[in-house]
Amino acid sequence: MKETTKKRQAKDQQQTTERIPWKFGLEVKDLTNPITIRRVRLLQAGLLTILLSYGGYYLWENFLRAPTGVELVNEMVEAAGSMEAWNAIKSGQFTRTQNVYGEDGSNLSHQVETFYFQKTDEGLKLMVKAIDKNGEEIIIAEDKDGFWATSKSTPADPKKTSRDLGMMCDSKFCQPNCAAQMAFYRFSMPFKLGDSGVRPDVNNMSALNLLDWNPLENIDMERDPLVLDVSYKPTVGKDKWRFLVDPETKLIHKMEYYNKSDFGTYRPEEIYWSDHKTVDGITFSHRWTRYWGNGKVMDEYVYSDVSFNNEIDDSFFNRPAGLDWAAVNN
Repeated sequence: MKETTKKRQAKDQQQTTERIPWKFGLEVKDLTNPITIRRVRLLQAGLLTILLSYGGYYLWENFLRAPTGVELVNEMVEAAGSMEAWNAIKSGQFTRTQNVYGEDGSNLSHQVETFYFQKTDEGLKLMVKAIDKNGEEIIIAEDKDGFWATSKSTPADPKKTSRDLGMMCDSKFCQPNCAAQMAFYRFSMPFKLGDSGVRPDVNNMSALNLLDWNPLENIDMERDPLVLDVSYKPTVGKDKWRFLVDPETKLIHKMEYYNKSDFGTYRPEEIYWSDHKTVDGITFSHRWTRYWGNGKVMDEYVYSDVSFNNEIDDSFFNRPAGLDWAAVNN
């Protein structure tokens, strides 16, 4: 009798054990020390949050976030050859051919100018040799005695000579090398964007709203361009620039320039940059184009015969000896 009872109790105990879900044991164990379990779960949740936050930050920082102005300028400089390569250039030359067209497409003028430059501790030295409309050679430069010019190898008034070539602006402070200095400054982009006092800002579309422009017009680019707005500290300058940059190559494909005249009005320019080539380790646009409102070319500059490694002596910029310079007002 006792043996039968024991067998029945063992059978009932076995059935009871089988009916209890296996998770029940875990829940009972959790209840034995709920504070410890809660802390473990909080720690797990905290670690998961940290991992998700880091992953999101990494994704944003490396793939989604647009570069800052300084970051984009650095990328543009590297794409153009690096600041070290540009600073290593001490002298050189380039030829700029300008064609001006009417709204009907007719060629109004053709002018060829060769720029010679030398970077010194005192500043930039420039000489421009041009061929005027009569086919005569014009030279404009500056030495220790001031500006000088020659026409047909004869001393000429530098201001009048420069103005006749269309190389002077309407500012009362304009000098004979005004357009030449600006031409070289633009030619030096994007390297000049690293100068002290420059304020670069990416995608600030409201900062300059002076032109009704289409960012992709006349630009052969697979993706929408990055927009770099550039201004200066008040003590440095008042001009404003906008560059449309290829997000893949980081090369400039359009430049907008907003110059505030002495009369307080802005005179905006839109110039499209194309035909990028590398010369002596520096990559830059060899064709700058402006358009009329009807889509036809207004004017274009084509760069050729570029060299960044030819040596130019200091005496190269001196006015030729043996000429009567006293007869020319400098």
